[in-house]
Amino acid sequence: MKTIYASALLTGTLLGLLFTGGLFFSWKQGIDFMVSFHKYYALLPVILVSILGAAFFIEQRQHWAIDWKLIIRFAFLSYIIYEIFYALANYFLFDIVDPSSYLRMVDTLNREDVQRLKEANAPEDKIKELIKMGEYAKQPITWMQRMVAIGQNLILDFIKSVLIGFVIKQVKR
Repeated sequence: MKTIYASALLTGTLLGLLFTGGLFFSWKQGIDFMVSFHKYYALLPVILVSILGAAFFIEQRQHWAIDWKLIIRFAFLSYIIYEIFYALANYFLFDIVDPSSYLRMVDTLNREDVQRLKEANAPEDKIKELIKMGEYAKQPITWMQRMVAIGQNLILDFIKSVLIGFVIKQVKR
């Protein structure tokens, strides 16, 4: 059982460091690279697949003898550790190291979205609404908004952890 928790700490830490390294590397490459990093990061289930792979590996090393509820705990603890790194990396970059990078990123994302809508011949009111939403996104993020976002992420992470446990349970059969 200690092995599972130690593995969860290791998995969450490695994934958190991977995200932090990717975030700061993309920031050093420029705003367009950072925007691309965030887009692909949002679309690709890298963290989910990584934790699922780690759970599969742990289960296999234990000769398929671990209860699926322990796998859920493993996955959720991995997600919690990862979320701590995620929150700290974003706070450190966007609030301490380079506060203007968040605004530049929002501007770039908004400009790309407006261009995409114009190319698709979207109605002008939709484009104006998107621009208005982009201006709203430029407002500083409060601590309460950060806490709500972390809470929402943890809820989704728990759901993904149950899904991982279910997948491992099905593979075990």
